[in-house]
Amino acid sequence: MRRIGIALLVGGLILFMSGIYLSAFWSAVGTFIGIIGGIAKGSASYFLAKTCQKKLYGEFKVEFYMV
Repeated sequence: MRRIGIALLVGGLILFMSGIYLSAFWSAVGTFIGIIGGIAKGSASYFLAKTCQKKLYGEFKVEFYMV
């Protein structure tokens, strides 16, 4: 699961940044690619959080940090 999250994060970031760059020249194409990249980055946060939760609660080790 963690590999999926990291792959989505990196791929989404690349798509998002290339969408920003392309939107300067081709508005519709750049916007579409940027939206797809943002969706991929959002999906990555789900998979990364799910892995972290499983790691913490599976071993019954929950630590709280004050920020």
